[in-house]
Amino acid sequence: MIHELKGMDAPAKNGPVGILTVLSTLASSGNTWVQLATVGLIAFSGFGNWVATWNSADRNKTEIEVSRRVSWEGEQRIKAEVVRQVQEMHDWVAQARAAFAQGNMDSAENRRMLVKLSQNVDDIERKLSKEP
Repeated sequence: MIHELKGMDAPAKNGPVGILTVLSTLASSGNTWVQLATVGLIAFSGFGNWVATWNSADRNKTEIEVSRRVSWEGEQRIKAEVVRQVQEMHDWVAQARAAFAQGNMDSAENRRMLVKLSQNVDDIERKLSKEP
């Protein structure tokens, strides 16, 4: 038996095929303790794989949650920036409208003054044309 295991060094380097050969040799051993130990090692290995899988799943869930949180925070920053820029545009439009309205009032006042000045000039011309 030990002689058979010593010859297994080379196949074990070939990955799962070598390991399967060693495990099947151990499992077919005539010694019950060797068989029991082989089954125990396989079970322990399976349990370790199961734990590693769950651990990996937990890490993946955590990474996904962190990624979602980062994405949500980025989205909130973008929304806040859009709201700020829209408010700036609204304020600018309101100021432009107020300036336009003020310009219209100034134009109307200038027009009234021009009409009054024109009337005064016409009155002066009439007075001058009536005088001999």
